[in-house]
Amino acid sequence: MDILDYLLWFVAIFAVAYGVLLLILPRKTLTPTIKKQLQSKGNSNPSSEDIGKKLRFFRLMGLVCLAAGAALVYINLTGGIFV
Repeated sequence: MDILDYLLWFVAIFAVAYGVLLLILPRKTLTPTIKKQLQSKGNSNPSSEDIGKKLRFFRLMGLVCLAAGAALVYINLTGGIFV
């Protein structure tokens, strides 16, 4: 069962790191990625409003990743799933 605890630690650390990354990256770094994503979904010329909405969604997902990572760290620190 130790392998599952290590897996949870890995997922927790990855979730926290990814959440922090989504929150601290500046708008100009995320804009090309957002434009490519919107173009692949059929929006060939995304407006700044579309990009702003998607950027807010990215920031929200950063907060969700931080919360999920914090929950997993708490579970691991209190003994893991299989106590």
